[in-house]
Amino acid sequence: MTSQYSIIIKNMSGQTMSFYAFQKQAAFANGGSVAAILSSSLACGNLAPNASSGAQLDFSFDVQNYVGAKSTATASSQVKFNASLSMVSAKTASSSAAAVQPIDLTASTPGQPTGNSSVLSIDPLGLSAATYQSGLPAGAFGIQVPSFTPVPMPQLYCGCAAINQDGSITLSSFIAPLPNSQVNCTPAAIFYVGTGNHPVGQTVTYATAQAAECDFTTGYRVITVQYNSDGSFTAKGG
Repeated sequence: MTSQYSIIIKNMSGQTMSFYAFQKQAAFANGGSVAAILSSSLACGNLAPNASSGAQLDFSFDVQNYVGAKSTATASSQVKFNASLSMVSAKTASSSAAAVQPIDLTASTPGQPTGNSSVLSIDPLGLSAATYQSGLPAGAFGIQVPSFTPVPMPQLYCGCAAINQDGSITLSSFIAPLPNSQVNCTPAAIFYVGTGNHPVGQTVTYATAQAAECDFTTGYRVITVQYNSDGSFTAKGG
């Protein structure tokens, strides 16, 4: 069984609330360009007040890192992608392809080989099993992107990924890569819990100021988040 990080949420307010979780945005390097980093909801649920129900939410995420890629195309163009997944028109037939592979982060010890790089293919979409690539920064993994022709609406995305309970793939922190380029991605095992109804996979605004930070880089595997009656959060590891 894959090891997991767990976030337990308790609602100490007097009303039912919706909560969602997203990951700290990874650091990306892509051919010297500054790419817009997008984030997705990784978990979502409604929670009744703890005092009257005793209920709690448990959001769990694999400790294993994953590299992912996604392309969504309309039936007519095969290449059109809407970056805001929640705003895709129901009147437009669309299809999507996604790929995921487990991947390791580059070790901090020089010369220690890890499966830290994957090769992206376009048609059909895919990612190779991870192999070792020298020269990557410690804590990062690499994605080798082939040549392709961008369209007015970027249709190809890659970055950090999560595998959902139903087996579907969500990109948690991702960019639209440049053609024929190298993407270096440095993720962090830090997640945020916020209020709101954002289904899994929906692209969300990256807003951390009013969210609870759950930092698993400190060694915790379980963090309890309490939503207080004044609208604030309290997070405690252990």
